[in-house]
Amino acid sequence: MIRHRLVRAALFSIIAVALVGRVAAQPATTDDAERERRFVEALRRDDPAAADRYLSLRDARAHALAELRRVEEQYNRAGPELRGLFVRSLVQARKHYAETSLALLDFHDARDRDLIARYQEEIGKINAVLDARRTSREELEKLRAP
Repeated sequence: MIRHRLVRAALFSIIAVALVGRVAAQPATTDDAERERRFVEALRRDDPAAADRYLSLRDARAHALAELRRVEEQYNRAGPELRGLFVRSLVQARKHYAETSLALLDFHDARDRDLIARYQEEIGKINAVLDARRTSREELEKLRAP
């Protein structure tokens, strides 16, 4: 039973490592850095507290990823007979990385929902202007008719 749990935990860790590796393997290009810099600047102009929250969440995620990589390295360096000692810390690091990533996703989701609400409000205002013009146009067409 214990061996089954260790094997399952090890397999789960390997899958997590593969997923994290895929995300982390994507190099941060200067375009990405510039895009993020512009995003943070725009966010800071719009809502300084949200910009600070984003930076905090981003940094927490980066720290969690670094910690996960460190624990993975320990786990991988340990021989098969010692890996069981690192499974718990590997699972905890993976969970922490997942939690910080989810918090960052939640931030983006909330921000996007706020933007959608603002855009819908603006669309409503534009539609009201279009309706007023249509009404004016109809009245002017009646005046022009013989």
